[in-house]
Amino acid sequence: MEVEELENRRKRLVRRNMVILAVFLCGGLAILLWMMLRFPKRVGITRSGTNCSDDTRTCPQNWDLINQTCFFESEHEVTWVEGQKLCRKHHASLAKIFSQIEIESVKDYTINSTYWIGLRKHISDNSWRWIDGKYFNNWFNISGSGDCAFMNDDGISTSSCNDTRRYLCSRKSYCI
Repeated sequence: MEVEELENRRKRLVRRNMVILAVFLCGGLAILLWMMLRFPKRVGITRSGTNCSDDTRTCPQNWDLINQTCFFESEHEVTWVEGQKLCRKHHASLAKIFSQIEIESVKDYTINSTYWIGLRKHISDNSWRWIDGKYFNNWFNISGSGDCAFMNDDGISTSSCNDTRRYLCSRKSYCI
């Protein structure tokens, strides 16, 4: 009886060890296949980092790469707040423009239309701030008397945030 009990115990132990070994092997194989098939890139998981060259930077499909930043031009019109919400769905925000080169480059894509950008006048101190809360340092002229900024063929203008316009999203590009 004791020998039979020891034999059953040994079989259960061997079976348990085999299950554990199979789980580790399958898990390792799954991770290996996941990496070999470049699954992270296909689902939009990206490496962060700034030490990749311009020719190894990319943007999501239907976005334009300008100066290491990805831009998306909408095709339909919404209010400024709705535009920001829609940009957030793409892990972006209404566009923050960093240089005159970006303004000129983006204007090439936004001909004959107006696009909300991520610049808004704050009621508390009447200052212009970017969507991330940073103060605008007046490096370009803003025309108009509204509280929300948009880009048009002439540059940057303002209007009521409740007006409807197309919207321009921006996000960081990523290394491939």
